[in-house]
Parts: sequence; C-alpha cells; structure tokens
Amino acid sequence: MIPPAVPIDPTTPMNCSRLALRALYRRPGRTLATKLPHPARPFTKSRTLQQSQHAPEQPVNVYKSHGRALLKALTLAFFSYQVVYWAWLILETEELKEDKDREIKALENEVRLLDAQRKAS
Repeated sequence: MIPPAVPIDPTTPMNCSRLALRALYRRPGRTLATKLPHPARPFTKSRTLQQSQHAPEQPVNVYKSHGRALLKALTLAFFSYQVVYWAWLILETEELKEDKDREIKALENEVRLLDAQRKAS
C-alpha cells in the first residue's frame, strides 16, 4: 500500500530535504534564509566566500593575526645570519693564522740560513 502524500512543512527541520527545499524555493531573488523562519544551517564547515576575501580595514589587523609568525620568521632569519657570520669569522681567522704561521716559519728559516752564513765567514 502506498502511503498518502504528506504536505511538506518547511518550518520543521525533520521535513526539510534538499530536493523539496530546492523545488519550493527555486524562484529567483529568494534565498533559503529569507524564506525560512529559522536561520539556515550551513552544510560546510569552511568560511563563506565573503568572509574569506574580506580585507582588513587597518594594517594593524595584519600584525594582530600574523604578528607571532612574522616575529618568529624574523628571529630565525637573524639567528641564522649570526650563525653563518660567526662560522665565516672563525674560518677567516683560522686562514689568517695559518698564513701568519707560514710566514713566521719562512722568516725563521731565513734567519737560520743568514746566521749559518755569518758564522761560516
């Protein structure tokens, strides 16, 4: 036996199906929120397109929302630069020290040769 046709009452959430609502509110210019007495529940968890593309009114809002990430990035960049600079400075100092040691050894050898020549003559 076929159940009798029950009229759809759009004000009760249990009787609201998407197809029935789409058929009832297909008129242009009418939205579901304007026809139903209760606010329509969004079917997605993401923000609406209007909210996601809204630009901040003041530049301060950018720092409020992204300030911690910006500070973290700048701090990491500063410390990375300091580590690289410190490593470069150590390598440069070692290279200069090796050059001076080579020069001292060459001069000591020259002094020994001159001293040996002076004693021989």
